[in-house]
Amino acid sequence: MAAFWDIVGKAANLLQLFGMDAVTLIAIAASLLRFHEMNKECRKLEERVRMLRLLLNSPGGYWVMQHLELGHLLTTALKEAHELVESYNRSTLFARLRRGRGMATRLRDLRSSIDSYCSLIVSVNAFILVVEADPPSLVIR
Repeated sequence: MAAFWDIVGKAANLLQLFGMDAVTLIAIAASLLRFHEMNKECRKLEERVRMLRLLLNSPGGYWVMQHLELGHLLTTALKEAHELVESYNRSTLFARLRRGRGMATRLRDLRSSIDSYCSLIVSVNAFILVVEADPPSLVIR
């Protein structure tokens, strides 16, 4: 831990030579952390979208897409994810830093929504497997 503070002290001394103070150093560090968080959230969203697209090829994915409301919501979420990731990837470094926490939150919220659809499709696939393995009796007693 002492080494960390030594590095911070040296960085602060170096920045003072350029006319910057500790508050500026903290602001720059916070911006870089936000930038890293946004990159991480964008990559996670891309992974979830790829997973969802694979799951759509399964029987559960087919079932979900056949239900008009669910299919529409899922398609809308995929379109929104594509547009958000494309917007993020096309943006400049300055624009990414300016958007900051708001963009990271939007990426995270959309990833959560995509995760819900993935879970739904996995659940439907599990139900289909159970029914195929042991079809329920249609005889009512």
